[in-house]
Amino acid sequence: MPYKKRIVQQLVGSDAKSARQVAKETGIAQETVSRWLREARSLPLMPRTRKSKGWSLDEKIRILADASKLTGDQLRAFLEREGLLLAEVEQWRLALDSGETTSKATTRAIRRLERELARKEKALAEAAALLVLKKKVQHLWEDEDDDTDEGSES
Repeated sequence: MPYKKRIVQQLVGSDAKSARQVAKETGIAQETVSRWLREARSLPLMPRTRKSKGWSLDEKIRILADASKLTGDQLRAFLEREGLLLAEVEQWRLALDSGETTSKATTRAIRRLERELARKEKALAEAAALLVLKKKVQHLWEDEDDDTDEGSES
């Protein structure tokens, strides 16, 4: 849980502490603690019962494209039909804008492929070294064969 949220939770509820007391305990300025509480109270409540389904990247792109064409009540109705919150769509848009389109699964797959590539590159380098050694040994044997042929002719 984020630090700011834990501080705000100390300020609300049946066992709430005063902003001055929380500030004294945490070392955060009382004005800051009070501002955090005001900000938290001004945020709209988000429903907790809605569970987001696993959206594929293609579905997210489709929804972002469709939502970008709508405003106001049309957008609200569209999001309700899709079972989404505006905050979720905004997160997707921000992630797309910042280039963070890779999911954890994609990141894991990339890492696995990178490890496999490194292993294969190592095996390839080893095979190349063995081929070089094999050629050197063949060359040495050929040189030895040449030396023995000259000795038998004399």
